[in-house]
Amino acid sequence: MKKYIVLMLMLLLVAVNAGAAPVVIDGHAVVTDLPEALLLIVFGCAVGLIGTLIGAGGGFIHVPMLMIFFDFSPQLAIGTSITAVFMNALSGTFSYVTHKRIDYEIGLKFATAAVPGVLIGAVIAQHFTFTSFSIFFSITLILLSIHLFTEKDISMVRTKAPEPPKERLLVDAEGETHAYAPDMAIGLAGSFFTGIFSGLFGIGGGIIHVPLMYSVLGMPVHIATATSHFILAITSFFAVIIFTGMHEIDLDFAIFIGVGAILGAYFGARMSRRARPRFIKRSIAVCLLLLALKLVSGVM
Repeated sequence: MKKYIVLMLMLLLVAVNAGAAPVVIDGHAVVTDLPEALLLIVFGCAVGLIGTLIGAGGGFIHVPMLMIFFDFSPQLAIGTSITAVFMNALSGTFSYVTHKRIDYEIGLKFATAAVPGVLIGAVIAQHFTFTSFSIFFSITLILLSIHLFTEKDISMVRTKAPEPPKERLLVDAEGETHAYAPDMAIGLAGSFFTGIFSGLFGIGGGIIHVPLMYSVLGMPVHIATATSHFILAITSFFAVIIFTGMHEIDLDFAIFIGVGAILGAYFGARMSRRARPRFIKRSIAVCLLLLALKLVSGVM
């Protein structure tokens, strides 16, 4: 499976670097021909595969790429990214349904807590400049990268809770039983702030939700990944509505990247059955660090 992930990373680099200088109209690049459209589809496919494999929508890659290589403003990059994230998350969720690894009760509760945060984040994002957004986004990516690469789990349970967390059991499609007892109060609070980050940075929130559910709440990584995608499908849908009202979505880019993301999500969900948790976490950590450094170098 590792060779397929390496191949998709290579395709991602090719898609980003193969194109000629973009045509800029009204302050951002536009799709002008079929080769460019195909490159965006390949780019979306690579990001969709990686995003689905780790339970994230891929926005943590979309946003810096759109800003660095296509001259998007932070606001337009966020809105366009979240639209592609929605398409990726919806496709990935359908795939994970067949695996029976989604905890629907937790997913619905966490999504409900996250949606108000998305609205707050979207409003705050309107005040970003290119430089300020790049710096804050890079810091966030670096911190997440360090946490995932060190693999230090942070188990968090309230010591004065009225009653201990209830154990949950989930049997997946392969007959494996997963037992876990997440503290729902911590999960709901974390989901609200994850929603803020989602609307603020256009990252969909999965890149935070998976570590929250896996490292903090003690959920199995495969259950956290699948449930994160289910949450993403709900929260990103509301984010698309919000950014559509703000006229900050480039439909050309969103559709082509989104189509590729759907293809990548399909293969990513299939590959997740054989993926090792440690390899998943370290792969995303490296990707985050490289993107953060690239984004910072663009404003230094």
